[in-house]
Amino acid sequence: MAGINLRELGFTGGEEKVYLALARLGVSSTGPIAREASVSRSKLYEILEKMIKKGIVSHFLKNKVSYFRAAPVSRIVDYLKEKERKISQQIEEFEKKVPLYENLMKNAQILQCAEVYEGIEGIKQVREIALSKMKKGEIMYYFGNPSSGHEYVLGYWDDWNKRRVQKGIGAWIIYNQDAFEYGERRKKLPLTKVKYLPKKGPTHAWIEIYGDIVAIVLKYKTPMSIIINNSFVSESFLNYFKILWSFSKTNIN
Repeated sequence: MAGINLRELGFTGGEEKVYLALARLGVSSTGPIAREASVSRSKLYEILEKMIKKGIVSHFLKNKVSYFRAAPVSRIVDYLKEKERKISQQIEEFEKKVPLYENLMKNAQILQCAEVYEGIEGIKQVREIALSKMKKGEIMYYFGNPSSGHEYVLGYWDDWNKRRVQKGIGAWIIYNQDAFEYGERRKKLPLTKVKYLPKKGPTHAWIEIYGDIVAIVLKYKTPMSIIINNSFVSESFLNYFKILWSFSKTNIN
């Protein structure tokens, strides 16, 4: 049977050898099949079991000896058609789940572009990265800025904002009411707009948005910045900012 290649149809090399051996032998016990197919007895039993499940080999007992026969070639055609039908069903079911997998992949991408910067120096490093990436005419957005975010680093914030203004970068900031004195200090700078959240309440983490970068910053007790560099995330947080900005106040009176 030269030219027959069942492996191209999804069968294993062993299955191909055994089927062709049975096609030549007709009905046979395991010994002659193993010799004709050039496979070991131990491997042959495993191959025959799989082929029987696929319906391309039949077997029967005679005098307590197992005999095997290759199914007609038409059975292989039927097997392949059944396999094709199942694959079509699997494709149809998988297509329904494509949006779910796409969301999972997007989440994975978000996780891959997230970084954590620890300590006060880490928070400063994030600000320096933001300042280096932003260009003249662009705007940085902040919301939820608390009083605790200024303790012991006010001098650095003053210097950083001075450099920001010199570079021509704007800042829109929504402070917590407990940070009123820092907001009034900051609003005196050019290219700077300041508002306050309408309700009092202690929060120690705040959000910073620089282009495609979102930073979740905590300076309280264990300072850290969690950076996410993803346009979908930054767009979402910018929308949150705009909602907060619309009902925040220019003063706390």
